[in-house]
Amino acid sequence: MVAAGAAPLSAVRAWAGDVPVRLDFARDGDSIVAAVHLNIPSGYHAYAHEAGDAGRPTVLDFALEGGQMLPVWYPAGAMQRDFYDPEATIFAYEGEVVLFSALPEQAVGKPYTVGLSMLLCSNRNCLPIDQSFTGVVPQSLPPVGEASWTGQWHKLKNSQPVLADVLGAPASAASAPKMEGRLAPPLGAGAPDALEGTAAARLAGQASDLLPPPEGFELQLTPRYADASLEISSLGKALLVGILAGLLLNAMPCVLPVLTFKISGLLLMGGSDKKSLRRFREHNLCFAGGVLTLFTGLALVLGLADLMWGQLYQNQGILLVMLLIVFLMGLSMLGVFTLPVIDLKTGENTKNPRLQSYLTGLVSTFLATPCSGPLLGGVLGWAFTQPLLILMVVFWAVGVGMALPYLLFCIWPNMARILPRPGPWMHVFERVVGFFLLGTALYLLSILPVEKHMHVLSVLLLVSLCAWLWGQFCGVSAPPLRRRVAGIAGGLLLLAAIVWVLRPVAPLPQWREFSPEYFTAQMGKKPMLLEFTADWCPNCKFMEATVLTDERLRAWQARYGMELIRVDLTNANAYAVRLLEALGSKSIPLTALFPAGDGASSPLVLRDVYGVQSLEKAMNETFTGG
Repeated sequence: MVAAGAAPLSAVRAWAGDVPVRLDFARDGDSIVAAVHLNIPSGYHAYAHEAGDAGRPTVLDFALEGGQMLPVWYPAGAMQRDFYDPEATIFAYEGEVVLFSALPEQAVGKPYTVGLSMLLCSNRNCLPIDQSFTGVVPQSLPPVGEASWTGQWHKLKNSQPVLADVLGAPASAASAPKMEGRLAPPLGAGAPDALEGTAAARLAGQASDLLPPPEGFELQLTPRYADASLEISSLGKALLVGILAGLLLNAMPCVLPVLTFKISGLLLMGGSDKKSLRRFREHNLCFAGGVLTLFTGLALVLGLADLMWGQLYQNQGILLVMLLIVFLMGLSMLGVFTLPVIDLKTGENTKNPRLQSYLTGLVSTFLATPCSGPLLGGVLGWAFTQPLLILMVVFWAVGVGMALPYLLFCIWPNMARILPRPGPWMHVFERVVGFFLLGTALYLLSILPVEKHMHVLSVLLLVSLCAWLWGQFCGVSAPPLRRRVAGIAGGLLLLAAIVWVLRPVAPLPQWREFSPEYFTAQMGKKPMLLEFTADWCPNCKFMEATVLTDERLRAWQARYGMELIRVDLTNANAYAVRLLEALGSKSIPLTALFPAGDGASSPLVLRDVYGVQSLEKAMNETFTGG
């Protein structure tokens, strides 16, 4: 084996760091194969062309004189977990990597330009690489069989290469997709057509300008619907569909489901004497009244406030109240305590059966509304375009549909005979419903912002303790004074917990984007913290998640009065690169502390990955002289 034809390279441009590059050429039939050897430094890895879940992909631009971009074959990277994000799967290059490009036979003796864009990362820092080289294709070329990389080339040559697009975003842009460029025909399927533009424009990062949105964006459209027969276009159809949808709400998961978890109460109140029948009818009427009351209130609130269906539940306060109610009802069904007044378990010990049934109807409807979107979307979409009176009528139709089973039980009590008879199974059923309710509470918790989850979980733990204490010491046989005092104390505690969760938090620290004009004008006038970061830098994101957190930055801003400036290297920025080099670095992450006064020309620099204590010590030394 002898070495393939090697060609000398001339460096045109390099940024942030250099990766040793060597080019070999060999003849493969009617084509010329260029092998681009990259030597990844020890302790670093580069993200492959198909990078995976993180990192900036490696992109090679190979162009002949005149701007003809050539297809590139990329080897697959080794699959591994990202160092700072174990949930992210990446594909990495390590050691020596060979990328290939195919040139037409007439390229012999012609100049070429090679552009390389990649990201090197270690467990401490990331080095963005953007290099360009020029050279001339050698006149004398050995056959490909004599090259040391012949085996690698034969494995890749039948796969689909990638052809860079000179009209797209630059290869160095972090916004570029993981599969940069477009697929080119496999080798032997014909040489790619020359693309307009020049390789110099491609490598310099010139991208086509996006058209701005037109002013006065107004459209006159006549939409067509895939199934026009299901569209609501009249009040009669809206009422019919509303009743059916309301009936189906009884089986929605959010209500868990209303019809089934009320079976126990209906059956326990069974009996054939007049008193039992009267109580049975009262229970159903009061429950239906609660359903219709809530739908009436929703129609008035949404109609008068000009809100769409579901907007009320975007309010964190309403979601939190709903979550607490569901959680308390779940604890009640699990036997932790008996929920005063509002309880799903109806029996002989109920002191206010009418009020309990009415409130249970209200709560059941309140729980059903978040799950009603798939059923009521078309009906309410039409109803919200109508006057308030028609909107209320449609809401009443939905309420009648949801209350229909209970109204039927009220009119024909004998229908209850089709239900299973009471027995020990009902206690098991109550526990199962309790767990379903806790599952619903978990779902409602997931809707709230993530930053409030720990606060809400703390409140739920406190509520659980209060519920257990109530069940232990404030039962039916407890003295009235104790029950009254415990109830008031529990209510105040619950109210305080809600206020604590919903309290406004301090504003997040405000980052100013780096601009050379502002930076030079403010340098020395106020303390400044500059963070060099990029979207493709996993180490930077790790630092922002562990050290430069919002809470810490807010406290440090208040203590030192410093300004936060973010130097974003996601896209090429010559001023940012010049500042990075002036700080004596070619890698990120990097944080620079500029004090006010004459010492601003001697900033304190923290390179690569560092800890909270190191940054606090550096700020104290820089900003206070401590």
